[in-house]
Parts: sequence; structure tokens; C-alpha cells
Amino acid sequence: MAKKKIDIEKLELEQDDYEYEKKLAEEERIAKQQREERLAAEEAEREKQEREAAKERERQLAEEKLELLKIKSGLTDEESSEMTRKDEAYEKPHGWAAVANFWYHYKFIVSFSLVALIIVGFLVYTEATRKRDDLCVMVVTDNDLTQRTEEVEAFFEKYVDDLDGNGYVHVGVIAIPINKNLDPVTENTYTQKFIAQVQTGEGMIVITDSHTREDFMEFMKTDLTNDFPDNKYVNEQGFSFNSKVMAQELKYELMPNDVYMSIRFPQATMGMDQKEAEEDYAESFEVYKKIVDDITARCEETNDPGLTTEPIKYDDDDSSDTAASEISE
Repeated sequence: MAKKKIDIEKLELEQDDYEYEKKLAEEERIAKQQREERLAAEEAEREKQEREAAKERERQLAEEKLELLKIKSGLTDEESSEMTRKDEAYEKPHGWAAVANFWYHYKFIVSFSLVALIIVGFLVYTEATRKRDDLCVMVVTDNDLTQRTEEVEAFFEKYVDDLDGNGYVHVGVIAIPINKNLDPVTENTYTQKFIAQVQTGEGMIVITDSHTREDFMEFMKTDLTNDFPDNKYVNEQGFSFNSKVMAQELKYELMPNDVYMSIRFPQATMGMDQKEAEEDYAESFEVYKKIVDDITARCEETNDPGLTTEPIKYDDDDSSDTAASEISE
């Protein structure tokens, strides 16, 4: 029987081809992986730039809203506002003519500024001599919660730590009872009070209701559903107090069912930069989350039916607050 002759050179050639193909496949795999990693890095950078751009647009919008609020309240006039200021060439008067011209155009602002300066001086003195609160809460509602500051303080103090390390916990409550029947002077005073809290960075947590002014609500965070997914008590206005649990906590049996715990988004002001604002927001949000988690759990455990007291109605109200009834259901 004849023996089959094996071609050694052919076998070596086939082995070399196999190794070469294997090398090409490995190089292709590495190149593909590098392309995917590069595309992923480019996509991550693009998303980062979009987030930063969105954050900058939000900051600019917040500044514009605050400037508009100042104009509405009379803290600044439209001519001197950063939004409307224009450099125009004109011949300036001199001497007594300049004084008379200034007084003619700005006598109201000067008078108002003197009064405001006295008020600010008093507020600064009060601020410098009082003990700092661990947390400050604003109550901007059209109901009796603005008269129940002690109950609101006691409720929040259960969730606040001794942040300033002075040995005790204290929550300050700023009551701003805005409603549609206020006279212009009183409403302007409350507006300045709200602006002062925004400027100092205090009062991040705000108790609101369906009558809270829209320009005030524009400072509130509206995406809280991302922080508390599947929580039926949380919507774009904040955390609903529409529960028997909250009525008992605040000792307010007839509390209207349109009350919310809102929170302002962090923004740089004259009193603090963006980093400080975000730190202040983080401290307030920690308290906010404790309250949301605790009250939600208690409401679910007791199958809380919600409140039946309707909010105050005005003749020019276009529609009722449907969010409260949805929560009750």
C-alpha cells in the first residue's frame, strides 16, 4: 500500500495564513472597540455640554425673572434695569439744572430708597443680632397657615439637625400671606419680603397653594417627580399636604386641600455665588426628602383619604384645583 506524501511546506503555509487571519481579526476587534469608546466619549461630552448650556439658560432666565420682579415691586425702575438699560448720547444738564432734572425724574425713587434704606438697616441690625436659624421656611399661602408659625416650626424641627452647631435646633418661619384682595402697598411690602429671602438665599423650602402668585412660583423647582418617582403626592408644584396626616401634624383640621411644600432651585444672587446656593439647596433638600419619605409612608400605611376642605374661591377664578382631588383618589 502506497504511503500518502504530506506536503510540509503547504501545512506551514496554511498555519501562517491562519495566524495572519487571526491577527487581522484581533486588530479589527480592537479597532472596533476603540471606535465605540471614542463615540461613547464624544456622546458623553455632547450631553455634558447640553446640560451645561441648559443650566446656563436656566440661570439667565432666573436672573431675568428676578429683575422683572424687582421692576414690578418698585425696587428698581425700568430705565435703570439691566434688562432695558441702553447707552444713549445726550447732553447732560449741569449745576442746579442737573439737580432739578434728577429730582423731577427720580423723586419717587429717592423717597422710596430712603424708606427702603431704613428698613434694610433695621433688617441688617436684626439679622446681625439674632441667632441664626438652622432652616428657614417661607409660607406663601392664602389660608390660616400664615398664622400658624409655631405649628409649622414644630413640624419642621422634627426633621432638621443642628446645622450651625449651637446646641439646639430652630426653624425660622417667614409668613407672606398673599391674596387677591391685598391693597397695592401691602402687596408690594410682601413682594419685597419674598425678594429679600431670594437674595439672601434663605427660605429654600416654601409652603404654597393654588393662590400663590405665578411670578413667585417661577422660582420653584418643577421636576421633583424625577427625585420622587411613582410618588402620587409629588407633582411639578411640589409635595402635596392633602392628607389627614399633615392636617394633624400642623394642628389645622380645616386645612385646604391645595397646600404644597415647594422648594426653590439654586441660583446665584447678590448674597451668594452659585456654589454656595447649591450647598444651601442640598441642605434644604435633605430635610425636604426626609419629610416626603416619612409623610408618604405614613399616608400609605393608613390609606389616608385626603382632605375635603376646598381652597378659597374668588370671582375671577377660572378653574378649580384638580390636583387635590386626584391625590385623594
